[in-house]
Amino acid sequence: MTTKIPGDRLVLAMISVLRTLIFDLSRKGIIDADEFILMVQQTAITHREAGDPHNLADAIHALSTHLQESLPDHSDPSSL
Repeated sequence: MTTKIPGDRLVLAMISVLRTLIFDLSRKGIIDADEFILMVQQTAITHREAGDPHNLADAIHALSTHLQESLPDHSDPSSL
């Protein structure tokens, strides 16, 4: 039987997993974390320009900010 997880905890866990995935893929040279963050920021802008019918723009922007603030220093490749 699966344990029921409150929605807020599930969302926080998903953000943590996403961050780990992005940074690991970036460290391995598969994606560029900065480009991904820019793409997420652009998605928030696109939502705002479209009138943000589902009220997601602020949440998408917050996710991009969180990823950007937790991004390791790119001057030291071993920190990725």
